Amino acid sequence: MFSIFLIVFACGSSEPKSSVAAEPAAAPVSTQSPVSVASNPTATEALKTADAADGVEDGIAHKCAGCALGMDGKAEHALNVDGTTLHLCSAMCKEYFSKDVEGNLATLVN
Repeated sequence: MFSIFLIVFACGSSEPKSSVAAEPAAAPVSTQSPVSVASNPTATEALKTADAADGVEDGIAHKCAGCALGMDGKAEHALNVDGTTLHLCSAMCKEYFSKDVEGNLATLVN
């Protein structure tokens, strides 16, 4: 009986992984398109909480709201919500947070 084991490592390879066209990535949420939650008092309060979490109330939340204000956010993953700029820690966190801004903000004050 003859067995062949083939292990393929794709990391760092410059060759195409597949001849099938990849699906286009979801468009990132633009920092230029503000999200509005003004009609939701809980979300508005959460924005104030996020803004104050870094010790300075300046309209910029430097702690990641997607990580419940536990990690530092980054300007390149910013989201503008009713005049408050939320710095999220990663593109993945920004994508998740953007899917339900009001719901995710509510977790900051509950």
